[in-house]
Parts: sequence; C-alpha cells; structure tokens
Amino acid sequence: QKRQSWHRTSKSHHSPIIGSNIALPGINQSHRPQNYIYLPIIILTIIVIISLHCFFRSQTHQIITSLLPDWNHRLLLILDSLAKMLHHPATRIVSSTVARRALTSHAAASISILPERLWAALPTSSSLRSSTGFGWNDINNATFEIKNVGKSITTRGMSTASSTAISNPAMFCRQCEQTQDHVACRTVGVCGKTAETSAMQDALVHTVKSISLWCVAARDAGATAEEMYEANWWTLRSTFSTLTNVNFDEDRIAEFILEGQKVKKNLADLVSEKGGMAPSDEVANVDLSSKSTAELEEYGYTVSVPNLQRTMGNDDCFSLVEVGTYALKGACAYAAHCHQLGYMDEEIMKEIHQAFAKLASSEPDMSGLLGNALKVGEISGKVLKLLDEAHAN
Repeated sequence: QKRQSWHRTSKSHHSPIIGSNIALPGINQSHRPQNYIYLPIIILTIIVIISLHCFFRSQTHQIITSLLPDWNHRLLLILDSLAKMLHHPATRIVSSTVARRALTSHAAASISILPERLWAALPTSSSLRSSTGFGWNDINNATFEIKNVGKSITTRGMSTASSTAISNPAMFCRQCEQTQDHVACRTVGVCGKTAETSAMQDALVHTVKSISLWCVAARDAGATAEEMYEANWWTLRSTFSTLTNVNFDEDRIAEFILEGQKVKKNLADLVSEKGGMAPSDEVANVDLSSKSTAELEEYGYTVSVPNLQRTMGNDDCFSLVEVGTYALKGACAYAAHCHQLGYMDEEIMKEIHQAFAKLASSEPDMSGLLGNALKVGEISGKVLKLLDEAHAN
C-alpha cells in the first residue's frame, strides 16, 4: 500500500535495472522495455566472435591489424586469452573472489548469466594491475594452467600429447611470455629470433652446463677465486646472451661456444694439476672445439628442449629443469650487471655452477631437481642483494 501511494504521488517508477527512481510520466511499468534483454545478445555475440577466432586466427589477425593497427596486439591478446578459456572447460586461471567483490551487487546479479567457465576465469584485481598495464598477460602466465588433454590432466606445454604434436619443430623456445599459442615459438620467434639462432643458443646453454661440471670439479680440487675468474665471467656473459632480445648474432654465439671450449680445457688442466677428479658425465666431455658455425647449429638441434625432454622421460621432472634453467638465466644476467659495477661473489658463482651441473643430468630426480629449483631462487635473492649493494656503493 505504501508503494502504490508513493507511485501515485511522485509519478515515478522504480527501475529494476539500475536500482534508482526515474520519472516516467504516462508510461505503465509493465509495458516498459526491458533493456537488460540485450545483455545476453551482447554476450552471445562476443562468444561467437571468440569462437570464430579459435578457428580462423590468421584471418582475424589480418582483419584486426588492418582495421585497428594501433590496438591489434592488445585485442589479439584478449581474444587469445578468452578463446583459450572457452576451448578448455577445465581451465581455472585465477580466483575470481576479488573480481566479484569489486562489482556492485546489482552488476554481479546481471552478470551471473555468464557461463561458469568464463566467470571463474575472471582475473583478480592484482592481475589487472600487471606490469603491462593491461592485465591479460597475467591471465596467460600467472599459473601453470591445468588442462584436460584427452583423459589425463597435465600442465601447459608439458603434456605427452603436446610433445607428440611438436616432436620435430624447427625451433622450440618458450622463455618469454609472448610465445606462439602460449606454448612455444616453433617456426620463428615472436621476438624475431630465427630457428638457427635458437639452435645456437640451445648449444650454448648445453655448453654452460658442460663447463659448470668442470667448475664444480675444479673447486672440489681446491681452485681459488682467482683461478675460477675466467670461467665465472664466461658463464655470466654466455648465459646472459641467451636471454630474449639480447643477442641474435649466430657468429657471436658461436664465439662464446668456442671460447667455452678453451675455458673447459683450462679447467681440465687445473683439475689435473691439483690432483682432482675429472667429471665422468657425458655432458662434461662434449667437445665442440673443432666444429664450424653450421655444425654447432646442427648440434643445437640435438639438445633442443623437446629432445632433452624425451631423453629425461619424465615431464614433471623436466618441468623443474626448465624452471631452473630460465631462473638461472635471470640470475646470471643480474650477476653480470654486478660484475660491470666491480662486484663478483665467488660463493654465488659456486652455487650457480652447482645448479647448472644438476641441470646437466638427464636423471629424473624429482626430489633433487625440486631442491635445485628452490636453491636457484635463493641464488637469485643473493644476486639481487649484491646488485643493490653495488648500486648503493
């Protein structure tokens, strides 16, 4: 009765859409157009667009690039992210709790008709405040995404099905967040890296592992910091050069590899002089000193990520190898900056070489590789502390 009286006196109606009073003289509430009927239509249109993008990605790329050249990268990133959510029903990227709380109660009620798989994949507010300023990269890379591949649940990029599909790619690089299909660049890098350069970098990383085994042996034999300086500085420069967009010069990478063979010979002589024990690992005894650039490239293909993964034979263990490898690349990059400022810590270098030596093994040692990955995290903390000290002084 109170509500009817209020309507008669104010000649206004309560909007069920926005929750406020709008004066609508002469219009019966029951005959007002229900504007919210357009929301499902808009959502269905978006879903259709995303579905088309799943099947015709190259065509949508061309259309977006021609129509909106300044926004094509961000729009494609959004479409790729949403397409992945639709394509993999088991995907749960991040919790939507913060996103839900950020919405008003009415907006949340209106959006509740979204499919659960999309609603659950809404990013948190922290995701939207990513370093890109756009937030969608976090959706792709914030967690190891769980997928339903056939009848098994596996981690992204690590599944047997994925490995089979890309068993012989021209290249396989996944060390940045912009990789093709969010798995790996397999023909040419999004950054511009060629398959040839990628192979050379794989060969260089394998060389770093080989020399690290000799560095461990030399220290066990009693080598001093001064005697280890050459190997230390080579390790930092060589590893740093394999990071994205640092060095795409195949001839320069070949120089690092050949220089490394000389460093290894000096380490072998040092171990012998001190009466130490030479490493018996197969990786330690790889000799690339007489190979040309083309031959080094061919060797790089034999130690690519897919080949090393097959050799280990355990996807979970190899995942820990990859975590350790890319984390060590970052640690070496910052340690190289420390050296440029006049700082090098022998204890840090000892731990870096021990970590690389562990990664040289193809043994699927879950416990050891997990401990190694955690140790690399500790190394990174030490390196950043040293870098902070170097800048402060």
